[in-house]
Amino acid sequence: MRVLYFHQHFSTPKGSTGIRSYEMARRLVAEGHYVTMVCGSYGGGNTGLTEEFRRGRRKGEVDGIEVIEFDLAYSNADGFIKRSLLFLLFALRSVGVALSYRYDVLFATTTPLTAGIPGIVARWLRGKPFVFEVRDLWPELPREMGVITNPAVLWAMGLLEWVSYRSAHRVIGLSPGIVQGIRRCGVRSERIAMVPNGCDFSIFEQEVDAWRPDGVEESDLLAVFTGTHGMANGLDSVLDAALVLKERGRADIKIALVGDGKTKSILQQRAASQKLDNVIFHDPVNKSRLAGLMAGADIGLQTLANVPAFYFGTSPNKFFDYISAGLPVLNNYPGWLAGMIEEYGCGYAVPADDAEAFAAALEHAADNREQLAVMGKAASRLAHQQFDRNVLGNQFIGELRAAAALPVAAPLKRGLDIVGSCLGLLLLAPVIAIIAFMVRRKHGSPVLFRQVRPGKDGKAFEMVKFRTMTNERDPMGALLSDDQRLTRFGQFLRSSSLDELPELWNVLKGEMSLVGPRPLLMEYLPLYNERQSKRHLVRPGVTGWAQINGRNALSWDEKFELDVWYVENRTLWLDIKILFLTVWKVVRRDGISHAEEATMPKFSGSKEND
Repeated sequence: MRVLYFHQHFSTPKGSTGIRSYEMARRLVAEGHYVTMVCGSYGGGNTGLTEEFRRGRRKGEVDGIEVIEFDLAYSNADGFIKRSLLFLLFALRSVGVALSYRYDVLFATTTPLTAGIPGIVARWLRGKPFVFEVRDLWPELPREMGVITNPAVLWAMGLLEWVSYRSAHRVIGLSPGIVQGIRRCGVRSERIAMVPNGCDFSIFEQEVDAWRPDGVEESDLLAVFTGTHGMANGLDSVLDAALVLKERGRADIKIALVGDGKTKSILQQRAASQKLDNVIFHDPVNKSRLAGLMAGADIGLQTLANVPAFYFGTSPNKFFDYISAGLPVLNNYPGWLAGMIEEYGCGYAVPADDAEAFAAALEHAADNREQLAVMGKAASRLAHQQFDRNVLGNQFIGELRAAAALPVAAPLKRGLDIVGSCLGLLLLAPVIAIIAFMVRRKHGSPVLFRQVRPGKDGKAFEMVKFRTMTNERDPMGALLSDDQRLTRFGQFLRSSSLDELPELWNVLKGEMSLVGPRPLLMEYLPLYNERQSKRHLVRPGVTGWAQINGRNALSWDEKFELDVWYVENRTLWLDIKILFLTVWKVVRRDGISHAEEATMPKFSGSKEND
């Protein structure tokens, strides 16, 4: 399986950011799959590529992963306009890769939400399977945080979210709340899977040199926060708690804020103005150094701004790093993580915006080191029982395999059907009215021939066409043969394919397509062999590959083989070709009838079934 993987913020463990995409890609490679990772240059990240950029990109292999890195440097400290521009530029450049590269399935992961654009394009322009991973709910989060208030921008983001979800064959959410948010957008449950962040035991359970930041004594309780210092992280609550601890004289409790971000300088200024010497700011560190810091720390801080959308709609990397290292966690907002902390007894869950409770939890941890050790063991147990990266990696690969195995829908096919059927019904309305009048005059009532036929997946529907035969019967009441009941006017309708015009209504309703295998009789369904049954993987068509390659002049086996070939090779361009050739065939009146018969003889099963 060839996987085209899009993650703008991709990093190897050499960087100081999350490595979910790296680990998932490595898992795919280990299973024998080929992965091309498309990314940008993320501040704090490290793609593993070192050569110079050429024409705005560089390419190489990193730990078995083919990496394409665009020269688009992004940092969380950048302003909104710059970040938005970089998101769009990455999406546009990614589209070029999605349209030109060879792959079996395309996978894209947020944030940003624009990561879904190459997947949308690949689905509708190339008919490629698309899996979309949602790490945060957008635009819900920026709307609730008040970061984005412009109605037009929010509407555009909502539209992109809607299109991304509906374009994806599978949608992966990282938390229960994210899954619920996807479902609220109308995505069916069977298309959604939850694959949470995993724990990197190979990094955090290995022997490392433990270390502490300067100014932290071995006897001090060391609480660490690792990750982005942004508006969403709510780090003012940490400084609020630090102020309470300072006022209580708890100099034995130190808080280390490790990372970078837009609000870091503001936080440093506040700490300096309030003389919070119990707070230490440290630059970001790579995963190896982070493992050493975790080994030297006593508790990990998981904080977010008090925004309801965060309660169940996020899956922070740092939480999983903490429990991987066997660190208890102090969490300051309600939701699914707080629920797990309380269930497993692996830390503290305090109310949001409650500095007193936050400080009290740290004091309790400092005064009860034996109990804190028990919490650490519980954290490790939670990590192994629910968030083993190997187990989750297998689930992830299963989702990609399922998407790659899906029959690929022809690009823009349904849109072409809707537009084509609407135009056909409108432009041909006078012709349809005249034919209806003539059928009523020559064949009597009813004007339309209705018959239940099998559609996609064998689901029955009522197909309509103009009648071409009378209802004449012999003295015993039995219908006369087809050639006796087929009138001269009926022959004309068949030879010109005008009898098929009412099927445009079936197309508009979604029961048929303009192009596809012709719908046959329900009684034929049990007679098909396994290969012949593939003709029902798609909607039946008004015309098809078999119709332009012989139509009723073909044998049943020949016709079915052509139908299956179409199912396995269909594209938008093939559909357009078939439509044009159908017009040509109708003009020439090729292959209208089977040899010496007015219609095709009944199908009685292929030779393989005998």
